[in-house]
Amino acid sequence: MTGVTAESAAPRNPRKFDTPRKTRARRADGERSRQKILDAAAEIATERGYDGTSIAEISRRCGLPASSIYWHFKDKDDLMATVIEDSFDAWNQSWDIDADGNILLELFAIAEQLIGALQEHPQFLHIGLPLALQKRSDDPRPRRMYLQMRENLTARFEKIGETHFSHVPVGRRTAIITYLIAGAEGLIISHELDRSEGAPDIEELLQIHTSSVIQMIMQEAEKWPRDGK
Repeated sequence: MTGVTAESAAPRNPRKFDTPRKTRARRADGERSRQKILDAAAEIATERGYDGTSIAEISRRCGLPASSIYWHFKDKDDLMATVIEDSFDAWNQSWDIDADGNILLELFAIAEQLIGALQEHPQFLHIGLPLALQKRSDDPRPRRMYLQMRENLTARFEKIGETHFSHVPVGRRTAIITYLIAGAEGLIISHELDRSEGAPDIEELLQIHTSSVIQMIMQEAEKWPRDGK
């Protein structure tokens, strides 16, 4: 009879003998599962809001067990914060402004970029904006993340204003940036409140809003001479 040694009796780790191909395949499967979870969470939260989204419903929608969701994300807060972060990052990276170009000639093209990117990546607004409007004792992480991203976006616009419109007083630049962001948020809220037949399309509303902002920018750029001239 063959003796059983401690080494032979010890349980084997099947991953110890994985080939690089198996490791890559497992990693790819994990990433696909993670993305399915994120897509389901974003879809449900857009339909029902943050409070109406549950791990159980996400599990049902994506077809993965709750244990898989908790493997990738600590809890619902972590999951929804990731949805908001991914959406905002994708939107924020999809538009850019040439620091050396004539921005006045590019404003309408930039506005189209901003609106088009928002149509592709709206989740951070649909989920984060309603949360930001609520006064909550629990102060969920997705709410804090949205407010931080709003600050980051404001800072990005401020940098653009400083680069291209340094001759315009800071107070005027700040007022236009505030109007741009707050106005867009207000239109999105209004659109969510009125989805009746015949209600204006959100893209059309945002185009009207950005056109008015562009007119303000052009007026301010002309009103304040460069270099004090």
